[in-house]
Amino acid sequence: MTGMRNRHMVHGCSAAQRNAPLATRALAVLLTFAAALGAGAFPAVAADRPDHGEVTSHDCWEPSSTVKGCAVAGDDGQFRVTPSFRASLQFDRNGLAVVLVLGRSKGEAGRWFYVKRDGAMAAVMAYDNGAEEFTDGRARSPVGAKIGYIDRSLRLVIPPTYDGAYPFEKGVAVVCLGCSLVSEGGHSWYEGGTWGCIDPDGKPVVAFRPRAQQQTFAEICRAS
Repeated sequence: MTGMRNRHMVHGCSAAQRNAPLATRALAVLLTFAAALGAGAFPAVAADRPDHGEVTSHDCWEPSSTVKGCAVAGDDGQFRVTPSFRASLQFDRNGLAVVLVLGRSKGEAGRWFYVKRDGAMAAVMAYDNGAEEFTDGRARSPVGAKIGYIDRSLRLVIPPTYDGAYPFEKGVAVVCLGCSLVSEGGHSWYEGGTWGCIDPDGKPVVAFRPRAQQQTFAEICRAS
Protein backbone atom coordinates (compact mmCIF):
# COMPACT_ATOMS: atom_id res chain seq x y z
CA MET A 1 0.00 0.00 0.00
CA THR A 2 1.23 3.46 -0.86
CA GLY A 3 0.34 6.43 1.33
CA MET A 4 -2.96 6.47 3.18
CA ARG A 5 -5.29 4.53 0.87
CA ASN A 6 -7.40 2.71 3.42
CA ARG A 7 -10.74 3.10 5.08
CA HIS A 8 -9.48 6.17 6.92
CA MET A 9 -9.45 8.35 3.80
CA VAL A 10 -9.68 12.04 4.67
CA HIS A 11 -12.94 12.57 2.82
CA GLY A 12 -14.15 8.97 2.96
CA CYS A 13 -16.22 7.36 5.67
CA SER A 14 -15.48 4.27 7.77
CA ALA A 15 -18.23 1.81 8.60
CA ALA A 16 -18.19 2.86 12.24
CA GLN A 17 -18.57 6.50 11.35
CA ARG A 18 -21.26 5.83 8.75
CA ASN A 19 -23.33 4.09 11.41
CA ALA A 20 -22.86 6.75 14.09
CA PRO A 21 -25.84 9.01 14.97
CA LEU A 22 -25.76 11.99 12.65
CA ALA A 23 -27.50 15.14 13.81
CA THR A 24 -26.69 16.80 10.51
CA ARG A 25 -27.91 14.11 8.09
CA ALA A 26 -30.72 16.46 7.05
CA LEU A 27 -28.05 18.01 4.87
CA ALA A 28 -27.48 14.79 2.96
CA VAL A 29 -29.26 16.06 -0.14
CA LEU A 30 -26.55 18.61 -0.73
CA LEU A 31 -23.65 16.15 -0.67
CA THR A 32 -23.16 16.09 -4.42
CA PHE A 33 -23.15 19.86 -4.52
CA ALA A 34 -20.74 20.10 -1.60
CA ALA A 35 -18.42 17.53 -3.13
CA ALA A 36 -18.16 19.66 -6.25
CA LEU A 37 -17.11 22.58 -4.13
CA GLY A 38 -14.31 20.56 -2.56
CA ALA A 39 -12.89 20.80 0.92
CA GLY A 40 -10.21 23.20 2.11
CA ALA A 41 -8.63 24.32 5.34
CA PHE A 42 -10.29 27.22 7.08
CA PRO A 43 -9.61 28.89 10.42
CA ALA A 44 -11.93 28.65 13.39
CA VAL A 45 -13.66 31.99 13.86
CA ALA A 46 -15.35 34.05 16.56
CA ALA A 47 -18.97 35.09 16.74
CA ASP A 48 -18.71 38.88 16.50
CA ARG A 49 -18.70 40.83 13.30
CA PRO A 50 -15.54 42.93 12.95
CA ASP A 51 -16.08 46.48 14.16
CA HIS A 52 -13.77 47.96 11.54
CA GLY A 53 -12.58 47.23 8.05
CA GLU A 54 -14.27 45.94 4.92
CA VAL A 55 -16.73 43.07 4.98
CA THR A 56 -17.67 40.73 2.16
CA SER A 57 -20.98 38.99 1.77
CA HIS A 58 -21.25 35.24 1.16
CA ASP A 59 -24.11 32.99 0.16
CA CYS A 60 -25.03 29.72 1.88
CA TRP A 61 -26.45 26.48 0.57
CA GLU A 62 -29.52 24.82 2.03
CA PRO A 63 -31.03 21.54 0.84
CA SER A 64 -33.53 23.31 -1.38
CA SER A 65 -31.93 26.61 -2.36
CA THR A 66 -29.10 29.09 -2.14
CA VAL A 67 -29.53 31.73 0.56
CA LYS A 68 -28.12 35.03 -0.61
CA GLY A 69 -25.96 37.11 1.71
CA CYS A 70 -26.35 34.73 4.66
CA ALA A 71 -22.84 35.37 6.02
CA VAL A 72 -20.28 38.13 6.12
CA ALA A 73 -16.51 37.96 6.47
CA GLY A 74 -14.31 40.79 7.70
CA ASP A 75 -10.96 41.65 6.18
CA ASP A 76 -9.44 39.62 9.01
CA GLY A 77 -11.12 36.51 7.61
CA GLN A 78 -13.59 36.10 10.46
CA PHE A 79 -17.12 34.97 9.57
CA ARG A 80 -20.55 35.42 11.08
CA VAL A 81 -23.99 34.50 9.81
CA THR A 82 -26.67 37.14 9.66
CA PRO A 83 -29.29 37.15 12.47
CA SER A 84 -32.12 36.45 10.05
CA PHE A 85 -30.36 33.43 8.59
CA ARG A 86 -29.39 32.15 12.03
CA ALA A 87 -33.04 32.31 13.09
CA SER A 88 -33.92 29.93 10.25
CA LEU A 89 -31.34 27.28 11.17
CA GLN A 90 -32.22 23.90 12.65
CA PHE A 91 -30.22 23.37 15.85
CA ASP A 92 -29.54 19.92 17.27
CA ARG A 93 -29.84 18.85 20.89
CA ASN A 94 -26.37 20.28 21.55
CA GLY A 95 -27.44 23.69 20.26
CA LEU A 96 -25.42 23.42 17.06
CA ALA A 97 -26.35 23.91 13.43
CA VAL A 98 -24.28 23.19 10.34
CA VAL A 99 -23.74 25.84 7.68
CA LEU A 100 -22.01 25.58 4.32
CA VAL A 101 -20.76 29.03 3.37
CA LEU A 102 -20.14 29.24 -0.37
CA GLY A 103 -17.10 30.73 -2.05
CA ARG A 104 -17.50 34.05 -3.81
CA SER A 105 -15.98 32.95 -7.10
CA LYS A 106 -16.03 29.87 -9.30
CA GLY A 107 -13.55 27.32 -8.03
CA GLU A 108 -13.39 28.77 -4.50
CA ALA A 109 -14.20 25.98 -2.06
CA GLY A 110 -17.16 26.16 0.27
CA ARG A 111 -16.52 26.28 4.00
CA TRP A 112 -18.25 24.17 6.61
CA PHE A 113 -19.03 25.73 9.99
CA TYR A 114 -20.76 24.79 13.20
CA VAL A 115 -22.91 27.63 14.51
CA LYS A 116 -24.28 28.08 18.03
CA ARG A 117 -27.57 29.75 18.88
CA ASP A 118 -25.71 32.85 20.06
CA GLY A 119 -23.95 33.13 16.68
CA ALA A 120 -20.57 31.75 17.72
CA MET A 121 -18.96 29.85 14.84
CA ALA A 122 -16.10 27.44 14.27
CA ALA A 123 -14.77 26.00 11.03
CA VAL A 124 -14.81 22.25 10.70
CA MET A 125 -13.25 19.98 8.13
CA ALA A 126 -15.30 18.23 5.48
CA TYR A 127 -15.87 14.51 5.92
CA ASP A 128 -17.98 12.25 3.73
CA ASN A 129 -18.94 15.37 1.73
CA GLY A 130 -20.43 17.08 4.77
CA ALA A 131 -19.38 18.72 8.00
CA GLU A 132 -17.33 16.40 10.16
CA GLU A 133 -19.29 15.11 13.12
CA PHE A 134 -18.10 14.87 16.68
CA THR A 135 -16.58 11.57 17.80
CA ASP A 136 -15.32 11.20 21.34
CA GLY A 137 -16.52 14.79 21.76
CA ARG A 138 -14.03 16.14 19.21
CA ALA A 139 -14.07 17.33 15.60
CA ARG A 140 -11.16 18.48 13.46
CA SER A 141 -10.94 22.24 12.97
CA PRO A 142 -8.48 23.76 10.49
CA VAL A 143 -6.61 26.91 11.45
CA GLY A 144 -4.57 28.20 8.54
CA ALA A 145 -2.45 25.32 7.32
CA LYS A 146 -2.65 23.42 10.62
CA ILE A 147 -5.32 21.24 12.20
CA GLY A 148 -6.62 21.12 15.75
CA TYR A 149 -9.78 19.79 17.39
CA ILE A 150 -12.83 21.56 18.80
CA ASP A 151 -15.38 20.33 21.34
CA ARG A 152 -19.14 20.84 21.16
CA SER A 153 -18.83 24.25 22.81
CA LEU A 154 -16.69 25.17 19.76
CA ARG A 155 -13.60 25.68 21.91
CA LEU A 156 -10.32 24.73 20.29
CA VAL A 157 -9.40 22.16 22.93
CA ILE A 158 -6.50 20.54 21.04
CA PRO A 159 -4.16 23.17 19.55
CA PRO A 160 -3.76 23.35 15.76
CA THR A 161 -0.26 21.87 15.61
CA TYR A 162 -0.75 19.01 13.15
CA ASP A 163 -0.13 18.95 9.40
CA GLY A 164 -2.47 16.00 9.02
CA ALA A 165 -5.15 14.59 11.29
CA TYR A 166 -7.97 12.07 11.24
CA PRO A 167 -11.19 11.90 13.24
CA PHE A 168 -11.21 10.27 16.65
CA GLU A 169 -12.20 6.65 16.76
CA LYS A 170 -12.32 4.45 19.86
CA GLY A 171 -10.69 7.12 21.99
CA VAL A 172 -7.69 7.92 19.80
CA ALA A 173 -6.93 9.97 16.70
CA VAL A 174 -4.09 9.40 14.25
CA VAL A 175 -2.16 12.60 13.47
CA CYS A 176 1.00 13.45 11.59
CA LEU A 177 3.69 16.13 11.54
CA GLY A 178 5.54 17.14 8.39
CA CYS A 179 3.14 15.13 6.23
CA SER A 180 1.52 16.32 2.99
CA LEU A 181 -2.02 15.98 1.68
CA VAL A 182 -2.34 13.90 -1.48
CA SER A 183 -5.54 13.71 -3.53
CA GLU A 184 -6.75 11.37 -6.23
CA GLY A 185 -10.26 11.40 -7.60
CA GLY A 186 -12.65 12.10 -4.76
CA HIS A 187 -10.32 10.92 -2.00
CA SER A 188 -7.45 12.49 -0.08
CA TRP A 189 -4.89 11.14 2.35
CA TYR A 190 -1.60 12.10 3.99
CA GLU A 191 1.87 10.87 3.16
CA GLY A 192 5.33 11.34 4.66
CA GLY A 193 6.30 12.92 7.96
CA THR A 194 6.06 11.32 11.37
CA TRP A 195 2.96 9.69 12.80
CA GLY A 196 1.43 9.19 16.21
CA CYS A 197 -1.82 8.92 18.14
CA ILE A 198 -3.39 11.33 20.61
CA ASP A 199 -6.16 10.99 23.18
CA PRO A 200 -9.13 13.41 23.44
CA ASP A 201 -7.04 15.68 25.69
CA GLY A 202 -4.38 15.96 22.99
CA LYS A 203 -1.85 13.86 24.89
CA PRO A 204 0.35 11.55 22.78
CA VAL A 205 -0.50 7.88 23.14
CA VAL A 206 2.69 6.77 21.37
CA ALA A 207 5.86 8.54 20.26
CA PHE A 208 5.83 10.03 16.78
CA ARG A 209 7.80 8.10 14.15
CA PRO A 210 7.76 7.52 10.38
CA ARG A 211 4.92 5.31 9.23
CA ALA A 212 6.10 1.94 8.02
CA GLN A 213 4.78 0.67 4.71
CA GLN A 214 1.51 -1.26 5.12
CA GLN A 215 1.23 -0.09 8.74
CA THR A 216 -2.42 0.30 9.75
CA PHE A 217 -3.78 2.98 12.01
CA ALA A 218 -4.31 0.41 14.77
CA GLU A 219 -0.66 -0.61 14.50
CA ILE A 220 0.45 3.03 14.72
CA CYS A 221 -1.47 3.43 17.97
CA ARG A 222 -0.06 0.17 19.38
CA ALA A 223 3.57 1.03 18.58
CA SER A 224 5.88 0.70 21.59
